[in-house]
Amino acid sequence: MAKTTPIEDHLKAVEDTIAALEGGDLPLEEALNRYEAGLKAVRQAKVLLDRYQARLDELKAEDAPAAPEA
Repeated sequence: MAKTTPIEDHLKAVEDTIAALEGGDLPLEEALNRYEAGLKAVRQAKVLLDRYQARLDELKAEDAPAAPEA
């Protein structure tokens, strides 16, 4: 099984990308590459957040009291 990169690493990559782009000192090609890498990090973070949300929903459902039988 492949090791999953922690979400914190993806968020750090996004923060670094934003800082680099806001600096305005990058050549256009480098800015485009950084932007593309930042988008990839955002997508990967979203996948993990969706996975965590699904797991939380499962845990809540397991703890929910059963509906009374009619």
